[in-house]
Amino acid sequence: LCQQVTTMNYTSMLNNLKITALLSILTALLMGGGLAIAGTRGLVIGFVLAGLMNFASYWFSDTIVLKLYSAEPLEDPGIQKMISRIADEAGIPEPDLYRADMPVPNAFATGRNPRKGVVCVTDELVEMLDDDELEGVLAHEIAHISNRDTLINSVTATIAGAISILAEMAFWGTLFSGRDEDGADVIASIAFMILTPLIATIIRLAVSRSMEYRADSAAVRYTSNHEGLSGALKKISGSQKGFRHNKRQEAGANLFIENPFSRKATHLFSTHPPLEKRIENIKDTEI
Repeated sequence: LCQQVTTMNYTSMLNNLKITALLSILTALLMGGGLAIAGTRGLVIGFVLAGLMNFASYWFSDTIVLKLYSAEPLEDPGIQKMISRIADEAGIPEPDLYRADMPVPNAFATGRNPRKGVVCVTDELVEMLDDDELEGVLAHEIAHISNRDTLINSVTATIAGAISILAEMAFWGTLFSGRDEDGADVIASIAFMILTPLIATIIRLAVSRSMEYRADSAAVRYTSNHEGLSGALKKISGSQKGFRHNKRQEAGANLFIENPFSRKATHLFSTHPPLEKRIENIKDTEI
């Protein structure tokens, strides 16, 4: 028990440091972009925007995420019974159950802390998986809530989406502003537009892969079943397909148990570990 408490305290401290780093990066990015594009005035505007976005990212990131994927409460006694049992095993309050309006089998978790946890599934996921597989997916998402990964993932998704939008706004705003005939502002805005989505991608990669391995292992321990989650991941991975979606939704790719937006991502730039390595990690997890 003492070891478990120590581990939880260490994880909580590490997550707090990550969140501080993420919000600091956002502040520096907005202030630096503002300075490059509009000088001192832009620096001030960037600072104000950073303050507003930091506040929204920390306190309302879970709400933003649910709205981003048109999620709504779901009443399903069978799934709720599974969630209740797994939450008891994980030692956290029972998360709320939501469904996302997406035409792919997938799931994600969000919530600022375990008391406000949310597990969100798609209809296709529920229809595709058998009970053991569905339980494995739910356990994976509850593990994210228990490990307090959800706040980091939600903040990351919010920041990634916000800075990509701001980069595009900065580019088009400068391009059509009619200022600076020598083109310096246009060059600065182009650089801002290129670099900020790249930084957003690096942030997502930095925080998501290790979390997925840890959540997979915890899910196996919660369910005492290796095959359920392994089978679910194989089915989910083979069923993601291109579909019409808002480009802003791609910022939350790290939230899902499998990236639903792209099947062309290379190993280097994927938000998730390769399926083979996840299966290997699951098999190596002791029950």
